[in-house]
Amino acid sequence: MKFKKLNILLATAVAVVGLVTLSACGNNNSTGANIITMKGDTINVSDFYGEAKTFPNMPATALLQNLTMSKMFEKDFGDKVSDKDVQAKFDETKKQMGEQFAAALQQQGFTESSYKAYVRLQLLQEYAIEKKIEDTQYTEANLKAAWADFHPEVEAIVVPETTKDAATKAIESAKSDAAKFEEDNSKNKQKFDSTNTTIPKEVQTAAFKLKNGEVSEVIEATNASTGTTSYYVVKMIKTSDKGSDMNKYKDQLKNVIKAEKMADTTYVAGVIGEYLKAHNVTVKEEAFSTIFSQFTSGSSSK
Repeated sequence: MKFKKLNILLATAVAVVGLVTLSACGNNNSTGANIITMKGDTINVSDFYGEAKTFPNMPATALLQNLTMSKMFEKDFGDKVSDKDVQAKFDETKKQMGEQFAAALQQQGFTESSYKAYVRLQLLQEYAIEKKIEDTQYTEANLKAAWADFHPEVEAIVVPETTKDAATKAIESAKSDAAKFEEDNSKNKQKFDSTNTTIPKEVQTAAFKLKNGEVSEVIEATNASTGTTSYYVVKMIKTSDKGSDMNKYKDQLKNVIKAEKMADTTYVAGVIGEYLKAHNVTVKEEAFSTIFSQFTSGSSSK
């Protein structure tokens, strides 16, 4: 999965672990008793307790899920994620969080070492899902569907404003003195195509309709997360036409497909379910019999 800020990333790992859960598991509470079996491996009570010591604030179900997926994905793709990859993602999150990073780790019960272990699992899982996408989703039909909405790179001035009046004045400025407008907004000149994730889709849609030198009307864009509305003005510097050769942009189209599938929680659950099935993952302890139901309840990655 793709990584977000630490406080969001760890949102599912804040409940206190009920270590006493295993004491209620019938006769299977000895340290060597198997909780989960899979091809060539097992997870027993001792494994569970060891994981709980490493991740003391993580719920029991999450601990077992993570243990299982770590064993699966390490076996399949362990050589695909290096220590350097883990350190790079760790450093990225640390930089994003700034001074809050250490406090966030402590609050969630992580040490730097245990958080790196968590990051490694996330990278392994991400690789596993991307591998399935590459193997099954880059079909001619999916590429053509992505091609229908694709627009190649353009260069434009994109001016964000907080009010509609300010955006209207920016349009007037652009039309009355084009050279000064471009000079004043040189920092807002950028290149982007329809795969861009930082420029709102409403802005992209309006921009792609402009010819060279044209200025848009006021564009309203609403942030889905915060509900706030921003206003934009776009002046097209250099537009482009995608033509008729889809193959020319195949790499970009694959990235479109990958992003859509990675964001599709039903698809991702289906992929994980396929890996669980391929590894013959079986929960032996009745108390945890439903911990993988979200991945195996009929969702499909096809």
